[in-house]
Amino acid sequence: MHLKSLTVRGFKSFASATTFEFEPGVTAVVGPNGSGKSNVVDALAWVMGEQGAKTLRGGKMEDVIFAGTSGRAPLGRAQVSLTIDNADGALPIEYSEVTISRTLFRAGGSEYAINSKSCRLLDIQELLSDSGMGREMHVIVGQGQLDRVLGATPEERRGFIEEAAGILKHRRRREKTMRKLDAMQANLTRLTDLTGELRQQLTPLGKQAEVARRAQQVQFEVRDARARLLADDLSRLTEALAREEADETALRERRAEVERQLQAGRARQAELEQLAAAATPTLNALRDAWYALSSSRERIRSLRTLAEERRRLLGSADTSVDPGRDPSELGRSAERVRGEEHALTGQVGGLRTALDTAVGHRRDAEDTAAAEEKRLSSLLRAAADRREGAARLAGSVGAA
Repeated sequence: MHLKSLTVRGFKSFASATTFEFEPGVTAVVGPNGSGKSNVVDALAWVMGEQGAKTLRGGKMEDVIFAGTSGRAPLGRAQVSLTIDNADGALPIEYSEVTISRTLFRAGGSEYAINSKSCRLLDIQELLSDSGMGREMHVIVGQGQLDRVLGATPEERRGFIEEAAGILKHRRRREKTMRKLDAMQANLTRLTDLTGELRQQLTPLGKQAEVARRAQQVQFEVRDARARLLADDLSRLTEALAREEADETALRERRAEVERQLQAGRARQAELEQLAAAATPTLNALRDAWYALSSSRERIRSLRTLAEERRRLLGSADTSVDPGRDPSELGRSAERVRGEEHALTGQVGGLRTALDTAVGHRRDAEDTAAAEEKRLSSLLRAAADRREGAARLAGSVGAA
């Protein structure tokens, strides 16, 4: 297994895509100070999972993205791809060539990929841990690293040796497993405490559950009883509504009959009013004739009185009576006037009888019309009350 190539794009001083080809043997990068030799080493450490910005000689992780120059704008992301020749199967993956990629965005997100398939940082660390490579393995010796190894304490040297021997990976796995076991023990302890508390609460909870079951049964019975009552009320209200509808139908028929009678009465009233209007001129004429006949009768009475007086005077041979008037002529005049009086009296009686008859018919027609109007009003009020009662019953049925 050996490194095959390194592609850097937008990482620190590498604005454009740059690819380093590593052949078997020793590969050296030569250049003056400030040319970016250390950036190649930082790119190797970064793509293998380095998370410390200070290790990469920066203040924060976004500093690894190309910041721009006077002639070129800054970039929005940094990407490094490391290709490893796995022909000997040193890496536990079924590929003869493995490409590890890491991308960091200036907005803050990052992506990892193995052979162009998205993955987690933990997947990359697990893949490289068995090969002696990785973020914390001593495969990269930077400036000042030898000083730190030579001046280290025995404990630190032991740590370096364990890291170089690959023991650190297993120690970290052991620590991770121990943390999981401690968390599991804490969960078991908590579970034991909860179990004890639940056992203490089982007896009152059982009693409460029994009470709840009885309450639920009572609620079911109450619901069934309420449903039966509502069904009975609904049946009773339905029957009452049917009766009210039958009564309303009868009232409607009676109202139609009364309206027909009222129309007939109004027609009869109109006919009688027409007859009364037609008889009014005749009645007025008869009234005038009666007044005239009454005046004539009074005059005839006066003449008769005068004739009687004259006849009495003539019978006593009074010399003061006018000799120019013949008594027989006066008698004939009196008889003629008496006959006219009898004729006028009979005519006036007939006209008076006709007048009384017409007035009686009119009065009867008015009384009949008033009675029909009163009966129609009462029937209309009764029909309105029936409709209101039917509406209330319909509302009660709908609510039930």
